[in-house]
Amino acid sequence: MHALMPSRILRSTAGTLLALLFCLAVLALTASFLIAYVPDGDRAYRAYQQARPCPSPPQEAADCLWRQEFTASDIVVGRGRRETGGVTLTAEDGSWWRARSSEPGPVLRRLEWGQKVTGTVWRGRLTEIATEGVSQRTEHFPVDMRNRTLTFALIIAPSGLMAAAVCLWRLLRRREPTRAMVATLGLSEALPFAGVFCAMALADDGHDPFWPTVAAWLPVAGLMALSTWVYATHDPPEDDPLP
Repeated sequence: MHALMPSRILRSTAGTLLALLFCLAVLALTASFLIAYVPDGDRAYRAYQQARPCPSPPQEAADCLWRQEFTASDIVVGRGRRETGGVTLTAEDGSWWRARSSEPGPVLRRLEWGQKVTGTVWRGRLTEIATEGVSQRTEHFPVDMRNRTLTFALIIAPSGLMAAAVCLWRLLRRREPTRAMVATLGLSEALPFAGVFCAMALADDGHDPFWPTVAAWLPVAGLMALSTWVYATHDPPEDDPLP
């Protein structure tokens, strides 16, 4: 962890150059995601919303929605995001599916062994499960990648630009890093963690709410930036070195 300390990175020309190249690579990756997913990242989601019920059980992956009743077994209720929940669904003919979800969800929380569950199959994948009037999405539910990509860019791009600017400033300056450089690079390292926390706290059952994440992240980022400015402009004692 000491190698990632802002002052340690900026004191080394090689470390600063590597950090700059890493930032440029991250920014290029972010740009490629935006180009790939923002224009048409909701294609699968829209196709799912517009799909009609299947007239008969599909023999292969189809664009229609097939709903079938199953019996639940092997129920695992995930605890938070670190443990995936799931349930085995068995049809009358003996065929079975394993439905998994990153969220505990309203269905998994109330399921009991042997309970009847309605599963929705789309394009050969189990996308939703429902029982007693409530439904829950599985890991195969189509996601609107536009919101997910924009949230990723919101979290990563500002930090990447900030860190790249600081590293370039340090390389052009060719002198020991200033307190402002160290503080700004530290801010660029901390901002993504705050953004990820906001995004994960607001995500719900596969949804990636972009605007609520913006509303939560901006005040946090503003407070962090203010703290950085106070640190950078604080006049420390002469014998107080950079951390």
